[in-house]
Amino acid sequence: MAIHEVESYVRQATRKIQYEYERISARATEDPGTAGDEGEMNWAEILRQWLPSSVHVVTKGRILCADGSSSRQVDVVVLSENYPAGLLENKMYLASEVLAVFECKLTLKKKHVIETVARAAELKRLLHEQTGRDIVYGLLAHSHSWNSEEVAGERISTLLKEADADYVKHPNEALDLTCVADLATWVSMCLSPFVEGEEEFTSGYYRSHSGESSAGNYFDSDSPPAGRMISALYRQLASEDERFMGMSMYFSRVGLGGAMTCHNPREWSRAEAFSVRDHVKMVA
Repeated sequence: MAIHEVESYVRQATRKIQYEYERISARATEDPGTAGDEGEMNWAEILRQWLPSSVHVVTKGRILCADGSSSRQVDVVVLSENYPAGLLENKMYLASEVLAVFECKLTLKKKHVIETVARAAELKRLLHEQTGRDIVYGLLAHSHSWNSEEVAGERISTLLKEADADYVKHPNEALDLTCVADLATWVSMCLSPFVEGEEEFTSGYYRSHSGESSAGNYFDSDSPPAGRMISALYRQLASEDERFMGMSMYFSRVGLGGAMTCHNPREWSRAEAFSVRDHVKMVA
């Protein structure tokens, strides 16, 4: 079967990310700060191209809560269509209109994974306390520091699981997305929603790979990691706002999200989940 045009569009975006990585890396040692800024701009542009034109994608700022508390600085923020136009240039972004937050790295290292899982849990906990809402938190990287794809894939999977156990106190605080443009995408998901008599469910970081999506796709698909990240992002956003559901379903049907597997998921009891929050976001 033919490759769907949507997958072709994603491949074009991926090639640009790879080109930019080579260009930026060549001078990164001269000015690491500028290199990092350029990497963030690459990912911000990808998000602007693939998210609805009504949302706002901005870079470098902090999240400001109504009580005056604020987050650490984050790299890329997605704001709702309701965000006041006159405030977009201010670098303190109003918490009530934040849809997603991303940290961006040129070359992913061990410490980046651990730090981002910890910061995601911290910010998501703060925003839920302040607004009662959940946001998407992601980690985006052009490439990685390990010496092979196999080693990198195993190490990132292990680091995500270990950091989750250390820092995540509720399943909704997990790092939602991890995308390494030349390697793979990992998606946090909660499975087995509570039913009568059931006291446990699982969460984990599911690595996407080539194959049919759970909805069944019409095309052979081997979508690149950036495409799988976009599909997962729409799925996550749709869990909070049904206006994203149409695109989420479309990307799933064409196989952009691929299939997913998870090793050694984390078990949660009903008491652990509901001692902190009154709901659990299911995204499977």
